[in-house]
Amino acid sequence: MALYIVGGGLSSEYITLRAVKALARAKTIYIDTYTSIAPGLDEEYVSRLAPEARIVRATRYHLENEAYRIVQEAESSDVALLVPGDPLAATTHVALAVEAKKRGIEVVIVPGVSGLQAVIDTTGLQVYRFGKTVTLVYPEEGVKPYTTLSVIADNRARGLHTLVLLDLRLDQGRAMTVPEAVRLLLDLESEMVAEGMLSSAFLHESMLVGVARAGLPESLCVAGPPEAVAAASYPPPPHSLVVTAPSLHPVEEEALEVFCRTNPSE
Repeated sequence: MALYIVGGGLSSEYITLRAVKALARAKTIYIDTYTSIAPGLDEEYVSRLAPEARIVRATRYHLENEAYRIVQEAESSDVALLVPGDPLAATTHVALAVEAKKRGIEVVIVPGVSGLQAVIDTTGLQVYRFGKTVTLVYPEEGVKPYTTLSVIADNRARGLHTLVLLDLRLDQGRAMTVPEAVRLLLDLESEMVAEGMLSSAFLHESMLVGVARAGLPESLCVAGPPEAVAAASYPPPPHSLVVTAPSLHPVEEEALEVFCRTNPSE
């Protein structure tokens, strides 16, 4: 018996042959609808790949509050968790794999087409110039994501880009967009400078890159100052944001001009 954690890629068009074979072995397939969005990876599609399997839409509650049930099930039958993009990009999936391993269950990780790499590829920026990746979450109950801006500032101080992943609350019907993210970061920056948490404002001097639906046919990349990136129109999420380093390599400058819209009014 085994627990298969299967990376489904960016959409149903990106699923790999190895992923298909893993799903075909499973008695139960949980489709992760919590951590990301992958168009087409739904019950109907998965049922065609594994017609004999029981298929469950796994919400945040399934993956966090009832993860132990998935592990228990894998003790007596083959179980697969189908994850949008990368199989272990989220802590939720790592915790599930660790718990299964601790119980002596075989864990099979099936890599998928990387959503993180797809964002970087869409921009043309050089992957080795990226620093720590960070997530920007919605403020709630008086708690604001100041740490996100601190990570961006630290990466910039070291001459590195920052990939900012945007909050998904799919169980609430919410998915943060690039315009929302830019406005939130600007508000946070103003507050942090006023409170002495940042020595100075830097976002208005930064080149931002908004990316929507990376790797999909309707993918869009917009590069420019914060106001321009926030004013652009984007296709639906998933969205991501890149805050570039203070200086760009000439090849990166040319790549942004070629790959991304630099005039959102076009």
